[in-house]
Amino acid sequence: MLKQIFIHSSFLVFLTTISFAQSDDSWFLLPEGLGVQNHLEYSFNVDTKREIFENWTNVDYMKGIFSAGFRFEAFQPNDPDPSISRGKVRYADIAYKYISLDIGDLDKGVKITAGNFYTLFGRGMILKSYEDRNIRIDNNLIGVKAEGHLYDFHLTALSGSAANSQNLRKDILHAFDISYRGLNFLKLGFTHAANLPEDESSAKTSLTSVRLEPTIWNLDFYFEIGIKQNSDIQRNVFKDEESIIGKGFYGNTNFYYGPLAVTGEYKLYDNFAFTSSDGTIFYNTPPSLRKEYTYLLLNRHPSPLDQSNEKGFQIEVNYTLDDETNFQTSYGLTQTLPRSSYFQRVNGFDLETVTHFKEFFAQAYHSWSDEINTTLSLGYNEELSSNTKNLTPVFEGKYYFGEVNTLKLILEHQHTTNRITSEKYFSDVISIEYLRSPLFNVAWVSEIQTKEPEEGKTIRKVWSFVQFGYKIASHTDLSLLIGSRQAGNICIGGVCRFEPEFKGIEFKMLTRL
Repeated sequence: MLKQIFIHSSFLVFLTTISFAQSDDSWFLLPEGLGVQNHLEYSFNVDTKREIFENWTNVDYMKGIFSAGFRFEAFQPNDPDPSISRGKVRYADIAYKYISLDIGDLDKGVKITAGNFYTLFGRGMILKSYEDRNIRIDNNLIGVKAEGHLYDFHLTALSGSAANSQNLRKDILHAFDISYRGLNFLKLGFTHAANLPEDESSAKTSLTSVRLEPTIWNLDFYFEIGIKQNSDIQRNVFKDEESIIGKGFYGNTNFYYGPLAVTGEYKLYDNFAFTSSDGTIFYNTPPSLRKEYTYLLLNRHPSPLDQSNEKGFQIEVNYTLDDETNFQTSYGLTQTLPRSSYFQRVNGFDLETVTHFKEFFAQAYHSWSDEINTTLSLGYNEELSSNTKNLTPVFEGKYYFGEVNTLKLILEHQHTTNRITSEKYFSDVISIEYLRSPLFNVAWVSEIQTKEPEEGKTIRKVWSFVQFGYKIASHTDLSLLIGSRQAGNICIGGVCRFEPEFKGIEFKMLTRL
């Protein structure tokens, strides 16, 4: 039955995309103001005999001051991970819908949205309501949001509820943000948010922050400092002697001077997680200060963000020598908080500060000619959650021939040491890709892991897959993967999702009309 659903849905969508491919000749156009997007994913694991079918269809329409839309979701079934499925194992429904009214002009105006919506305040220190399907995050709110602007003042106020792990909306979130952008050298902002639990006997949790964004010469800054309050914890833990139960700080500095660019960041998140009363919804996702890589093995040992128990920094330097050569290097360190922190005092811990995550990365790029360029990279990280140290050199080379053809070769090697058992093992990845821009690409990726759990006993595992990509006109992207893939974490912005080992077929289709 599931295969029939997949084949039928794919056939209909494919016919639609083929028909709309002719729209490049302007013989057929959607009505003005109407936009449609369809995202389909299907996979079948031959080892576990598990198939997953997921489809999201977004329809948006705008006419004058009015706009409205909805998202139809169908999971038959969804990913079995409960943190992803959120109770939607076999599910088909309109899961997201909204209507908006936008009145005014560039100087003065008000926009009111009723239904589902997303919102980001500042850098996400207090509130980051967003969707990212790669890590299956969707903490949209349902309620009412009002946005107003009067010259250089901008105000957003909202009241809504997010879905918990069982797809139930229980807690109510109230929040507002005001910012002033009238000075060339300084921007100001203030945010306040409060979560009201369904249980009226429990106290609300509130977060408040102030942010500054000054600009001086070739320097851009961003500073945000916040506090967390909850009267239950204030009374039961601190005996009403302290009114603050958590604090957060994030600072960012960008410096530009000719070919040199330097970025420095610092964070302190002390009992600053902003969650629903059951702990399954995270309203805030502050900057993680973790580097995100384009290479497979460098992402193999990521470290998830902990909004309540970490401090650290990251520095990145970019230098452009000339049009053909540039260099990049970065260093980041994240540690847990000391005994004096709110986090340890609230939870009754008595723990030493330890290094949660450390990483170093260096990269050199050079273009040898119009046809050939190479990139050499070296990454090193230490991760507390897996107790590993990882050293990873990477080589990438590209060869351009003709006007639209590219060959790309990537070689990755990773040496991993378990800091507890002292076990060492190696991972190697080779990726060969042919791209015919902009319509077609095919890649072969193979990974070999070599372990020696006992002296003289070598164990090797191999994973390989072929991935095809094809673009229909300018509106549909197709992707087909056949083969096996190693298990690992997918992390974006410090939020991680574990992807189990896979062997089978995976198909994706993204259509934008």
